Amino acid sequence: MSRIRAAYYDPEGTKFGIPTFWWQGAPSGYATRRQLRAAGLRPGGQPIAAQVMWRGVGGTRVAYLYRVDLARPKRTATP
Repeated sequence: MSRIRAAYYDPEGTKFGIPTFWWQGAPSGYATRRQLRAAGLRPGGQPIAAQVMWRGVGGTRVAYLYRVDLARPKRTATP
């Protein structure tokens, strides 16, 4: 594991407060809002379950993850 990956790896959430994984290192069962939307789901009021952190152009970047098993179907718009 590289130093950058090790800096953002905290599956218990002791360092960052919530479980944290490196870029493309999150286990299955978690998805971002955009991934949920592509699957026809929405977070449905659940809290943020984990996060993915990586070093980007402007500094440290974060993407929040939600649990797929707690996600609800996307609502359809009324006419």
